[in-house]
Amino acid sequence: MKLNEQLKALYASRWGRIGDSLQAVVCGEHADVKPAYPFLLSLARWEGDQPTEDWYTDADLKVMVFGQETNSWKGDCDDFGTPPSPVFSFDVSMEAVMGIYEEFYATYYHDGTFNYKGPRYGMFHYGFNRFALLLNAALPDKRVAYVWNNLVKIGKADGKGFCGAEIYALEREHFSVIQEEINILKPDLLLFLTGTYDERIRDNWPDAQFSALFPYEVNEAAQVISSALSMPAYRTSHPSAHLPKGTMEARLEAIVKDFMEKII
Repeated sequence: MKLNEQLKALYASRWGRIGDSLQAVVCGEHADVKPAYPFLLSLARWEGDQPTEDWYTDADLKVMVFGQETNSWKGDCDDFGTPPSPVFSFDVSMEAVMGIYEEFYATYYHDGTFNYKGPRYGMFHYGFNRFALLLNAALPDKRVAYVWNNLVKIGKADGKGFCGAEIYALEREHFSVIQEEINILKPDLLLFLTGTYDERIRDNWPDAQFSALFPYEVNEAAQVISSALSMPAYRTSHPSAHLPKGTMEARLEAIVKDFMEKII
């Protein structure tokens, strides 16, 4: 079974439960925060009317880069209403929600980097790109594929930041899928561009420990170690952090250097 079909099967096994739960929040009279659509990954790239995932499966190295959560997440087609609404609706199919990710990648991901500079994720993808350029340069004879993921899979429909305890509790109960996504996609490297979102990391890897990466403090750049992680994993600042010029770049360079020492 192709990897994308495995992702579909994973999401489909949880879709009914999370959909019912989120719809109840949307319809609730006292909900201060409305949920966005879940952040569903997809490897499908369309060539004519045929999907392919060769861009990922044929890569020499596969990297999964985590952010914190989405700031809204919706499609631009009529499936999401006229005009498209960012508020979750169970009337929208799971396939259409996966299509949001497909369209984002088709539009902005080219040759192993993102060219997205929009208002919602521009700073995050700037940091993502800085890392990708450094790693690509360290591996000039290899093709590296990058998958974007988020530690919190359901964000706010409107606004920035954490979705709140109610929505997150529903996610943890009904849509805890990150470890299974990793088992399906088998990345060779994980990078958490999340800052010290360590509680959320431990929600997925309860025994996670953080080991400072020389010469940095543990909250600046660290290796993430867990019995459930078989690949190297690192955590550093979110790209929107207010740091002195060159600081983020230096931390990313330290991560690339440590990773290269592990694989050579």
